[in-house]
Amino acid sequence: MAETKKTTAAAKKTTAAKTTKTTTKAAPKTAAPKAAQKKANAEIEVKVEAPAVAVAPAAPAKKAEVKKQEKGLQVKLVKSASGRLAKQKKTLVALGLHKINQTVIKPDNACTRGMIFVVRHLVEVTEVK
Repeated sequence: MAETKKTTAAAKKTTAAKTTKTTTKAAPKTAAPKAAQKKANAEIEVKVEAPAVAVAPAAPAKKAEVKKQEKGLQVKLVKSASGRLAKQKKTLVALGLHKINQTVIKPDNACTRGMIFVVRHLVEVTEVK
C-alpha cells in the first residue's frame, strides 16, 4: 500500500508541466476501500515532449546525367519450359522469356546471373555491349 502512495505522490509532482491527460481504470472491484479505488480511477497527466527534428536542406538539382552503356547479357530460350520445375518456369517468366527462340537483353549483374544459373540448361547466353 505504501508503494502505491509513493507512485501517486511522484505523479502529482510532475503534474505542473503536463500536456496530455490519460485515464487509468482500476482492476476489477475487490475488497479494497473506496478511497483507494477513486485514486486509481483519477486522471493522471503525462508530459509528452516531441523530440527536436533537424531538417536537412534540400540538395541542389543535378543536371541530367547521361547513362553509360553498361554491359548486358543477351539471353535466348532454346529449350521448352514444359515439364520443368515450377521454380524454373517462374524464373523464365521473370527473365521475360515465354517462347522458344525468344531473346531478351538483361543487365549484367548478380541478380540476373543468379536467374540464368537456375535455368542454364534451357537458355543460351552471350555478352552484349
